[in-house]
Amino acid sequence: MGSFPPPHRVLYECLNDRETQAYWSAYKKEYADQADFEEVDAAVMNSMEDFAKWVAQWMTFAPSRPSVRVRVLMVWHAHFLSLACQQMLRRSLEQRSFRCRVWFHIEEPVLQAAIISRCIVNVMPSYRHVPKMVGPKIDMNLWKEPRLFETNIDTANK
Repeated sequence: MGSFPPPHRVLYECLNDRETQAYWSAYKKEYADQADFEEVDAAVMNSMEDFAKWVAQWMTFAPSRPSVRVRVLMVWHAHFLSLACQQMLRRSLEQRSFRCRVWFHIEEPVLQAAIISRCIVNVMPSYRHVPKMVGPKIDMNLWKEPRLFETNIDTANK
């Protein structure tokens, strides 16, 4: 599953978040009695005006109950964070991260190298979905040679 207390972590899942979501849910369930978990979506809140203030407040460690040892923040879609937000997070990871840990979910490898160097990087297994064909078989000539396909339709209708 992972270690506890959790290190800073980057969970990279190419163009998806399905496996990361399952991993995060299982981790929260396993360590629910020892940690506080929080989530924020960087696709929604990604500017210095809103995100930086929120993270600064989150970093002031205030456990919700006596058994809580650490707080873990999951930043979903961290590749959407502005460069200024990433710089602020990098400084926070250096200075105030003893009891507050940050996990980053990224779908594109564009997070600053200075942040990645302070984290353990996990490449999540890729989710492959093979769709089930419903209905009649599709004639692939429509894509390969559309003009020929159209002329065949015209001659079949006459």
